Amino acid sequence: MFIKAGLVLSAPILLLLLVAGAGGVVVVDVQEGGPDGHHLVLPVPLALAQIALSFAPEEARHVVCPEFAPYQDLAVKVLEELKNAPDCTLVLVEEGDESVRIRKQGRNLSVDVVEGDEEEVHVSIPIRSAVRFVESYDGESFNTREALRGLRGLGPGTVVNVRDAEDQVKIHTF
Repeated sequence: MFIKAGLVLSAPILLLLLVAGAGGVVVVDVQEGGPDGHHLVLPVPLALAQIALSFAPEEARHVVCPEFAPYQDLAVKVLEELKNAPDCTLVLVEEGDESVRIRKQGRNLSVDVVEGDEEEVHVSIPIRSAVRFVESYDGESFNTREALRGLRGLGPGTVVNVRDAEDQVKIHTF
């Protein structure tokens, strides 16, 4: 009797572990600043996020950007060439205490934006994921499902880190 109860109670946990292992987990870490700030850490299995996206409204499944159409082929070619290029800084703009830096680091494309001591954005994605995402463009919009697919199989690390004077949001992969 105890064995049956244990199996029934452990089934949801085993299912969650199976789903998480199938595609990885993204952890969203939100830290609100100030004395009453909250700290929320939310693990999201990518397979579950893919399923949830199927039920999302159309505007959540596609990012409309018709202006990108003339540049899609060029973007794919540039990204493909970057796969074999040595590590380098592709763009560097500095003005006072503000800067934008886009770099090729290993197999990743990294974007860092710093505005003084109070605001910073860091994004690092695999170039192969960027290629797939750009190739998913349909002439009118980007497919967010492809962006989620691009996170599968990433090693552990921070994909996005956004910080302002008080708040911080990080997205990690595991």
